[in-house]
Amino acid sequence: MQITRCSMAGGVLEFTRIKEASMAETANEIQSINTAWQIAIQEILRMVIRDMYHGGGEASFRSHIKRIEEAAVDSIHTDLRLRGTDEWTEVLVKERASNFVTTLLTSFTYDRA
Repeated sequence: MQITRCSMAGGVLEFTRIKEASMAETANEIQSINTAWQIAIQEILRMVIRDMYHGGGEASFRSHIKRIEEAAVDSIHTDLRLRGTDEWTEVLVKERASNFVTTLLTSFTYDRA
């Protein structure tokens, strides 16, 4: 955030506008980094899973995806510990992580080509 001195005519309102614009830019940058990271991880996982489980046919592929999903969700709920958070936050994070796992894995399709 770049802070400039302003005259009393501009006063606090001018300073506030500069600060809000900078915070919005930072939020947008963080969001774009998070989105890019999610896309990159999704594509890497898609390629790895496709390559590992494609050879056994579609039924086998779907079975492997379901097993991975169930194991990941179980691990999130039983093994994941978040230090420095309250119980409500931990439950919320675990639930969202589980939803992300399910959404991600069910987006993988068996490519017949």
